[in-house]
Amino acid sequence: MDSTNTANQTPKKGKSLIQLIKFALVGASNTIVDMIVNTGVSHLLGLFFTGGWITYAAKTVGYLCGLLNSYFWNSRWTFREERRRDAKEKISFTAVNLLVLLISFGLIYVFKNLLGLGQWWMGLGLPEWLTKIVGGDLFCSLLATCICIPVNFVLNKLFVFKGRKEENEVE
Repeated sequence: MDSTNTANQTPKKGKSLIQLIKFALVGASNTIVDMIVNTGVSHLLGLFFTGGWITYAAKTVGYLCGLLNSYFWNSRWTFREERRRDAKEKISFTAVNLLVLLISFGLIYVFKNLLGLGQWWMGLGLPEWLTKIVGGDLFCSLLATCICIPVNFVLNKLFVFKGRKEENEVE
């Protein structure tokens, strides 16, 4: 066994931890993109329409913008060595993220309609501008996003960026 090759390789657990940290940083930027777009679309649609569907429409647009950001950074930085650069990778990335979006919708529904977490801030005497950030649908959306980040990491690691090397070793 070549000791030079072994010495240059990061242990698998250490590599996964580094990837998790990178994924979390990318996830934070995705969350920022998602929440900015989500908030903007929500307020824009709220000017012309009413109804609970606005929350889900805004979340979809925000999530899709975060998804583009995610693929760009995760494929080029987080999972660069595992990136296959093929259609299967793009399709599986899209499928995983659509599944995570559906999970996010389910969590928003549970938080908002079953647990009433969108109204937790009422009676605290917070300024109106702050209640728009920490309360209501955006709060439920942010909670759902926080739960979906680790789910998304695991699914991406297992199904999208499995690694070229692992697939080639089977041959």
